[in-house]
Amino acid sequence: MQTFDYKGLPIKYVRQGRGEPIVFIHNGGTSHTIWRDVLPRFSDRYEVFALDLLGFGDSAKPDTGYTLENYVGLLSAFIDAHELAPLRLVGNCMGSAMSLAFAMQRPQDVRALVLVNPLTDATFSAGWLGSTLWLRKNAPGVSRGIAASIGRLRLPNAIGEQSLAFQFGSIGRKRKLHLTPELCACFTAEGQTHSLLAVFDDIVTYATLDTFEPGPTFPPICTIWGLENRVLSAKAGRKLNATLRPAREEWLEGCGHLPMLEKPDEISAIIDEFFGERRAAVA
Repeated sequence: MQTFDYKGLPIKYVRQGRGEPIVFIHNGGTSHTIWRDVLPRFSDRYEVFALDLLGFGDSAKPDTGYTLENYVGLLSAFIDAHELAPLRLVGNCMGSAMSLAFAMQRPQDVRALVLVNPLTDATFSAGWLGSTLWLRKNAPGVSRGIAASIGRLRLPNAIGEQSLAFQFGSIGRKRKLHLTPELCACFTAEGQTHSLLAVFDDIVTYATLDTFEPGPTFPPICTIWGLENRVLSAKAGRKLNATLRPAREEWLEGCGHLPMLEKPDEISAIIDEFFGERRAAVA
């Protein structure tokens, strides 16, 4: 893996292929490894990048910095340092939120967006864990105190496996993808619990994405949802789509929060077709 310095902190990433750039961004709690079956399908025609976000994978895990604003700053700095703009962005969950927020700030630097299970305040609140936001919104001091205590813990492998199983739909659980060692390692790594809880603490600021309405010149959007997503609500995702008005939307049966691992061929085909359509439209 290569290293990018962001404010003195090492951010790890993989880089493959040659051509127009695509940056792939994972969800909170995992790493670039969720794209392992997707990247090879693009590296023969594109230059692909997949980051380990701050606090996850092999990147630095500082005490602070897990806000949407700082993550968008990281993405912006990475894009500028590698002179990638204009580029295509593919994100999952908070990676989708980062991609959308970056495009809101710099629409001229984005060719197209693929938002997989986009994280917003509304999509999380309507998911199975949404009730936990009540404490964060109504008693933030208590919520942060609990998070600080839990965040010091290093999860055992069994809990990591169960955390992953919760994120998969019926396809992933049947294939026992939650037992994949490199995925489990994301949850059991030292400092990982703190990072994930710190991201959770900032979810209320993701509400700005719920009300954003793209203008006619905004980069084209494709959304992909796993219909068995328990982390984020696909039903709330339909409401979000009514505002985002994506050029293409896909709803995948049997998939949960990590459809790129459950249906990598289908996810890759959707992304490839969408980017190809956008390229043809520009030409």
